[in-house]
Amino acid sequence: MSTSAHAGLPPVADTVLVAAVEALPARLRRKVDEAVTRFAALPVTGADGRFTVAVDDTTTVTLVTDGGVVREADAATCTCLLAPNCLHRAAVLALAPAHSGEEPAPAEAFPAPGEAAPARGEEAPARGDDPHPRDAVAPEDTTGPEDAARALPQGDGAPAGDEAAPAGGRPAASQAVADLPAVEEAVEVLTVQQRAAVEHLWRAAVDVLGAGVTGSGTVARTALLRAAHEGQACKVYRPAAAARVVAAMLQAARTGDPDFRLGDLTAALQELIGVLQRLRDAGSVAEGLLGAARRSYQLQGSLRLHGLCTTAVLADSGYAGVVTYVVDRDGGLWMIADLMPGDAKRAAKAGNATVALGETALSHRALTRAGLVVSGATASATRQLGAGKSVRAVTARGCGWDEEPLAGLWAVPLGEQVHRAFEALALPVTDRRAGDDLTFLTVRVDGTDGDAIHATATGGVPLTLRVADDAPALAYRDNLRLLGRATGLELRVVARPDPARRGTVFPLAVAPVDGAGWHLPAAQSGHVDLAFDRLHSSHLPQDVPLAREGGAGRTSAADGNGDPVLRLIAAQVERTVSGGRTVHTFAAGRGPSDATRLRRARLDTGAALLDRLTEAACTRPRDAFGRLAGDDGSAFARAWLATAVYTDAATRAAAEATWLPAVPA
Repeated sequence: MSTSAHAGLPPVADTVLVAAVEALPARLRRKVDEAVTRFAALPVTGADGRFTVAVDDTTTVTLVTDGGVVREADAATCTCLLAPNCLHRAAVLALAPAHSGEEPAPAEAFPAPGEAAPARGEEAPARGDDPHPRDAVAPEDTTGPEDAARALPQGDGAPAGDEAAPAGGRPAASQAVADLPAVEEAVEVLTVQQRAAVEHLWRAAVDVLGAGVTGSGTVARTALLRAAHEGQACKVYRPAAAARVVAAMLQAARTGDPDFRLGDLTAALQELIGVLQRLRDAGSVAEGLLGAARRSYQLQGSLRLHGLCTTAVLADSGYAGVVTYVVDRDGGLWMIADLMPGDAKRAAKAGNATVALGETALSHRALTRAGLVVSGATASATRQLGAGKSVRAVTARGCGWDEEPLAGLWAVPLGEQVHRAFEALALPVTDRRAGDDLTFLTVRVDGTDGDAIHATATGGVPLTLRVADDAPALAYRDNLRLLGRATGLELRVVARPDPARRGTVFPLAVAPVDGAGWHLPAAQSGHVDLAFDRLHSSHLPQDVPLAREGGAGRTSAADGNGDPVLRLIAAQVERTVSGGRTVHTFAAGRGPSDATRLRRARLDTGAALLDRLTEAACTRPRDAFGRLAGDDGSAFARAWLATAVYTDAATRAAAEATWLPAVPA
């Protein structure tokens, strides 16, 4: 399917699309998806904020932007006689990228996905956002004006001579302040409007799951966006943000976006339905599941930070940028970020962006080789640093990975690191402490199969190193291809485990084991950030021969895509998202069913959940006359959610167990 119109159209506010689709007569709503498919091949002409699509010789749809976004309903017009309630206008709007409708934030201040922009008079946050592919909303900001930003990026520093912070990096002077309970821990009682918003979101999400990607067209996506808009207005922030992510992925799937992944949509839909189910089960008590427009920041006093590494981020919500990890004097990890709406090109450039923190003029890439002295530091509970007006930061000397406090990260036993990382990966992204999902490894390169590096970690543990992101604008793949050819090379690695595959990690940065022996440029001295720094064969030790490009490496127990039996149930979870409820109503083919295979593998719980999912899909209530009665699909959604949650937990447990077979479970 051509997507030229989609690529050339400006972003459209959710409310504009929702109004256009809902204004259509019922007979035209059924034809929206067909029109979207036809209009995708139409050329787009744009000049001076006006974008036109010529549907035919007599019909033209025009979109007028304000600040690069179509914000009002009357900014979208059509020349046909049925306008504005016409199919042409609705189809063109459905083709355009979605926009949340919030005002664009300036470079030094912008909210994360799902968060409200700073109110006037409040201090804006430094550039920051959640550092992982999922977005969720942070709790309400409860600190003073200088921390009224929902930011990740900020550093801490302790002036020379300051009293050393206790374990964990928290200065004693701010201990009492930091230990105060945050507002989000208070009991949250759902209002009538919020309960209604939750039910509206639930209804829209269940409809999407029941229809699957193949049946969730523009009308279903519009219903989800409307529910998200109402949820945001009622301060049901986290579910609203999750709904917008699902809506964006549905559009990507329907337009043939090459970056769309069914697994990503499955995870996003699981997050949405999961948080909504917990809210519905909780009754009137929200249990901290609503999220909020602002993240809570607590005073951390002064910190002395050393740069560790920086990595690119491409979030499902459409945000892109960079996250830099820094380490305090006690080995505690903190996070500084710069994320804004954008794509991989934005992420590639963000490494050279200036860290918006105090008086420092360092870029993120430079900070990883330097240090910061920060006073008046603030941070969230997950160690995401804030940038209030009271924060002061100046550049200081950094240290290598073989020096303290960075060297201590590699001194932690491997089993302890892996267990900590897998526990963190089981949490929502915004609940993970900075760096808890990372592992610090010393490995020897054994070979490559072209797509991954086979390596052996300390203790003889076989590992597979895979590309963290395939975007051509980032250097991950090229760097891994070169390193994979350097058989026998020993290096230190900062990596994030893949919880779905055995013994597999995504390396983010590498460095020589002894801090020397490599011939790196001055700008890359010490280590290589694989997303931004491009390695050349001349940078590696001359005594390490490079194998021929594409040479095969060893096959190890670390290879593979996880437990093959668990893949059966994972495939059923994703199959539901793709084809909807009906895929479970078809009669099974010859041979044992997936549930039978799970029982043979002694995964009785998984088999029971799969049986329950099939039963929920096939069971339809009937009235006294035997006719099909109404079925809202909630029972099927709950059965699918239980299966998806079990699959994630079992896959993580199996991956962790095979990652370190010598470590007791």
